[in-house]
Amino acid sequence: MKRLRSITLLVALAAAAQAGAAVAAQPLPLPAGWSHAQVNVVGPNGSPHTFIYDRGRVVAVTSSSLTLHEPDGSIVTIQVAPAAVVRVNGRLANLAAVQPGFKVQTLGVDGRPARRVQAVAAPVVARSNVARLRAVRRR
Repeated sequence: MKRLRSITLLVALAAAAQAGAAVAAQPLPLPAGWSHAQVNVVGPNGSPHTFIYDRGRVVAVTSSSLTLHEPDGSIVTIQVAPAAVVRVNGRLANLAAVQPGFKVQTLGVDGRPARRVQAVAAPVVARSNVARLRAVRRR
């Protein structure tokens, strides 16, 4: 059943990729546990393209790259295009707004730097909750 779900998702990714611009504007989420995928498509003008998805937790940020700790345990550095569309918690932002600890999904095309970055900020734990958690752990 799990394998059928994965195959179904790959078919859906490929079908959505045929739309080209739609996928580039809104990268599809990868299935749970997946950290990397490459989808080969034929663009509207007949030329082939490869959409490259990566997902992980940010461990470092520079002005032009993100280093991710992916769910499979690998550490990868993703180059990010200067004109990339970056969203943090669904809002337009710049790469400097992405911080270590954020969960990120990137989309690159044909081996070039990522042109889409979707980041979700790590949840903030209130100070009072931190104290409660420490008290519970001591018991």
